[in-house]
Amino acid sequence: MNTIAHALFANLLLLLGAPEMATPANLVINVVAAVAVDLDHIPSLGKAVRTLRFGQSSRSRWHELQGLLVSMIISVLATLYSPELGRVILMGSVSHYFLDLATRPTRPLYPLNDVTVFLEMAPMSLRGLFAYDTVLTVTMGVIWLWSLNGLGLLRL
Repeated sequence: MNTIAHALFANLLLLLGAPEMATPANLVINVVAAVAVDLDHIPSLGKAVRTLRFGQSSRSRWHELQGLLVSMIISVLATLYSPELGRVILMGSVSHYFLDLATRPTRPLYPLNDVTVFLEMAPMSLRGLFAYDTVLTVTMGVIWLWSLNGLGLLRL
């Protein structure tokens, strides 16, 4: 998924799943945790611009099992400081892995196992994928705005 979709999905989990923790600071921390996983795409930006997509080769070992474990360790350490902070970070980081697994070909157990898993919940063609991502991102954006308004964090 695109970075905006990852940010919105993580925030929606927080807003709808734990509204008592949905403070402006926690929403920002949640987004950072959700999109930090994609930092490994930066070296592949040139190729992605030319081909109009990121492939599995743009993902480092930190984008799969090792990254998930590191995210969980960071969440546990943050929980020792503040249980709420740990949960906010965990929701953001795990949501990224979940959304990628649900919508893209991924190697969830890499580097232990190089098997690619694709749940076929999104189209593979570039045109279909663009439409899918756009509709899903806009839908999540509308629900996000509605949720912020409902919690009094934004006045529409």
